[in-house]
Amino acid sequence: MLRYDLTEIMRNTGMTKTFEVKERPFQDDDVKYVSPVFGRFTVTNGGSALVIRGSISTSVELECGRCLTEMYFPIDGEIEEEYSLSDAEDAGTTHDNLAHVVQDMENEVPPGLFEGRVMNFGVLIRQAAILDIPLSPLCQEDCKGLCPACGKNRNETECRCNSQSTSKPLSRLADLIKQKESRN
Repeated sequence: MLRYDLTEIMRNTGMTKTFEVKERPFQDDDVKYVSPVFGRFTVTNGGSALVIRGSISTSVELECGRCLTEMYFPIDGEIEEEYSLSDAEDAGTTHDNLAHVVQDMENEVPPGLFEGRVMNFGVLIRQAAILDIPLSPLCQEDCKGLCPACGKNRNETECRCNSQSTSKPLSRLADLIKQKESRN
């Protein structure tokens, strides 16, 4: 699936290997991929660090930030990560000196990324997707959003709410403050 054994790369300083990802749509903790996930990752053992570069392409399901309508958003994310390596004796019978990924102050290793020398590319795909998602996605540039008074989606129907009462959302609070001041 999205897990690849990096033992050979970790054994050979300077070795580079490319991994192709072609996954059907799936859902993880907080991202729903609605189209196939395509990606290409290059992993290089730089001696003191494991360097990962790549890109992904997919679409995710989001909610419009104004009207709350379900929408699909295209993702074209780039990945560039570096994880520190440290020599350690393998727990197996060969007793080879193998590098392993270590946590350091400069580069935090995300939870679930490595299980021993097996790397879960799903973690990097999720990070790239989340970083590519806008803070407030819009279903369309001119989305009218929801009516603050009645809650209707103004892209689908015109509401007959009083536009003056919604043009000053804090007017009720201002009225309450004035009432309190007039009592004092």
